[in-house]
Amino acid sequence: RGCPPQANGLDEEVCSSSSPTTTTTTTTTTTTTQSASLLKHSFLRNRGKVSMLRAVLLAFFVNSALGGSSNNVPSLDKPFQSSFEHLPHVPCVSLFHRNGRVGCGTLGRSTMTGRLLHWSTVVSSEDGSNSVANVPPYVVVIDERDYSNDNVDKIVSYAVSATEVGGSKYDDENKAGAGVLRGILVLNSTAVDEVSSSKRRLDGDESYYSPEPQTPQGENTPSEQISVGINHAWNSNGDGLTNRDMYGIPTAYIADSSVASYLYSVSLEQSKTLVKKSQHGKLDEDDIFPAIVAEYDYYMGPDNQNAKTCLSWVDKDDVWRPKCLPLGGNSVWGVAGSDTEQNEDGGDDENAKPIVMLATSIDSTSMFHDASPGANTAASNIIALLMAAKLIGTSVPVSTIDGLSKRIAFGFFQGESYGFVGSRSFLRDVAYPGFECDEDSEVPAVAKNTNGERACLYPLRPTLSFRGVKNIVGMISVDQVGVLQTEKNLYVHGGGNVVQNDDGTSAFLAEVLAGLSTDDYTVSASAEQGDDDGNNDDEYPLPPSPLTSLVKLSEGAVGGAVLAGYDQTFAEKSFYHSHLDSNKTTPVSMESIAASATILARAAVASAYDNGDLDAETSAAYATNLIPDLDPTDESLMELANCLLTDGNCDLLLKHGKTEQQNSKQRTGVDLGLGVALGTPPNYYISVYDATNGQSFVQIGNAWYGAYTKDDKKYGEKNTDTFLVRASLLETGIYGLLNNYLGQGDAASEMEEADRTMMETSSLLTCSSTKDCSKASYCTVSSSDEDGSSSSSAVCAGNVCVCPRSHYHLALDESIEAVPNNSTGRYRVKDDDEGVSAMYTEPYWSSTVGVRVYRDAGDRTGTWALGAGLVVAIVAFASTWSLKNKLKKEKLY
Repeated sequence: RGCPPQANGLDEEVCSSSSPTTTTTTTTTTTTTQSASLLKHSFLRNRGKVSMLRAVLLAFFVNSALGGSSNNVPSLDKPFQSSFEHLPHVPCVSLFHRNGRVGCGTLGRSTMTGRLLHWSTVVSSEDGSNSVANVPPYVVVIDERDYSNDNVDKIVSYAVSATEVGGSKYDDENKAGAGVLRGILVLNSTAVDEVSSSKRRLDGDESYYSPEPQTPQGENTPSEQISVGINHAWNSNGDGLTNRDMYGIPTAYIADSSVASYLYSVSLEQSKTLVKKSQHGKLDEDDIFPAIVAEYDYYMGPDNQNAKTCLSWVDKDDVWRPKCLPLGGNSVWGVAGSDTEQNEDGGDDENAKPIVMLATSIDSTSMFHDASPGANTAASNIIALLMAAKLIGTSVPVSTIDGLSKRIAFGFFQGESYGFVGSRSFLRDVAYPGFECDEDSEVPAVAKNTNGERACLYPLRPTLSFRGVKNIVGMISVDQVGVLQTEKNLYVHGGGNVVQNDDGTSAFLAEVLAGLSTDDYTVSASAEQGDDDGNNDDEYPLPPSPLTSLVKLSEGAVGGAVLAGYDQTFAEKSFYHSHLDSNKTTPVSMESIAASATILARAAVASAYDNGDLDAETSAAYATNLIPDLDPTDESLMELANCLLTDGNCDLLLKHGKTEQQNSKQRTGVDLGLGVALGTPPNYYISVYDATNGQSFVQIGNAWYGAYTKDDKKYGEKNTDTFLVRASLLETGIYGLLNNYLGQGDAASEMEEADRTMMETSSLLTCSSTKDCSKASYCTVSSSDEDGSSSSSAVCAGNVCVCPRSHYHLALDESIEAVPNNSTGRYRVKDDDEGVSAMYTEPYWSSTVGVRVYRDAGDRTGTWALGAGLVVAIVAFASTWSLKNKLKKEKLY
């Protein structure tokens, strides 16, 4: 999962976020082209020695390597085809959680193989037709629009009956217990012609499908205990497939349309042939072979495990060998105005005030590991909140922001789709109950910089900057504003309905949002008033968002509101947490995102402006006069949208990623390279949490530790001791952009009010890394040097020197911690685990995980071939023996 953290030129390349087993068409084409080029050059170098026969053979094998045809259409109809030796696919998700597992995988480490059959052939219809026959082992081929929990039920039910009829005839020692169903291939629907169910779902009256439960992270999910209003069916199109344990049913998604089209046609043809031959009685080997089959090498962890047992697993020699890694990453947060500085005891500076936080999630999920495009569930929220930060940072002088009654903070939380991991981790450290660093564990984040940022060795925190956030009095979350339920209408959830114990701030925030309708977009209060059937837990239903964490952790003492693109249920065309939640399937509205960004920026300023009177109308009017409308065609908006919706390896993210890489190298002396890329198309799956994928760790001497408590080798004995984190390209991109947007205000704070419609950046120094910002006088802090001189605190972000505003915070389940004095990637469940978090982990996969498709001639053909070979060998031996004797007689041997 991405490139290793080694100094091997990572600063010059982008590390793929895809699973190492996922093969793309582009990669295959590139490799084939390179092979052909090498053969060509080899031929040219030796053309004087190569005979015509060699040239002909060379051309033959090059043609075979390129697919055997000029148009490279994948096929197994010709000899020497290798198109499907490593089938380009996206693997299914396979996860453990606190109470069990979800997702797919093979039975143990053995491969599972079956012929390709269309799914309609291997399900029983309601009228009893399609009766169970003695069907050989098979892999189901199904269109993505038909891949639902109900249809998987039908597929499994048929397979159980078919296995009972066939007994163990098709089982062998390696596949004992597998039955006839050996896997599922889910195909890109654009490659499937005239599939009525697909067309009906897209163009007819049926709902758009979501694999998540109707109560996402609510009732009967692993996150049930940490949600609010768990019974409400926000996701009316959901069927809960993501919560299904499909151990023993390996599943892969085929995105490449040409490959999907070929596999689909094969499945139809083989199904037709099998049905026709079965009508004449019992099938024998001549009836079922040859066949095109799929082989799954899909070991994704053992059976009968959960997150706790897989983390604590020991082998027969009682040696600890964990079988999984927790999901995790890094959240990004920042504060507008002057940066909050903390004292060594965790106290706030003189600028500390109550905080209103704007927050969103930055991850998404689906049934498939590397196909979580999250266009509406992740990207639209990130874009809206970043552009809101830009509006505030470039429209409002720092002096004005500092003069407001409250501070404005931004939170971009990682892992929200898997138990609100990022927001709960942050809020628990800030206040609920608050972070405690072990005695003598607080140290400089960089050992050689004794007066710099502080960190903690155990529990490990690479920065303690969050201690400056002491009093969050309300939160505004943003959710799914790219695809709206009602055209040009946004909705407000929460407010005074969700909490009754605060000082009225929650109701005030909701009222402010509702009063900020623009000329083109209306903001309405949600019509949802909660369930009145007596079955809920007396909690007002709150859509899953970072606000859920604040309400739950504060026990209703602090709340806020959610600005969303839906009312009582998610938008019909949103494909919530599906691999189809992409900008290509359902285009995201730039107008809606621009309006949401404007409303969020104004709501933040209005909330901070209020001095306790809770006068929403006056506060909203003040903010509207200060914050301009964001143009939907704004250049920054369009560039950011292209990155997060289409090309996750875009120049903008790469620029900020490389800048942060250089900044980190300059600060710590260690180059960890670029983080894992977002990908093209973008993939918002959170990933596992290790040193390659965002884990914070400490370097002491030449060793890396996930946490540290030893006394024999103390931190700081070497100047190279430091805390490190290799955040993903998405996380570093948000970090850099937030710095850029919020840190520019200081440079323009002395501009005349009349000239400030959108503050210019011409006065900012340019840079390639922070070392170029030493003369940025607009970001000065008092130095503790003996001469009393001052030095700039400016950092480089987006090729300009800005005042630092961004911070990372680890996003890791609250019940899991890095084991002290162990290498990175080693975790345990905390002794004081409260037993409420979801605790998602991902099992270690086999290093050979993949799918291959090939033509199987059957055992009988192999037997005949073996027999023919033996006959030829015997005849050759006899002929040789006879010839030898004759030559001896002639004295020629």
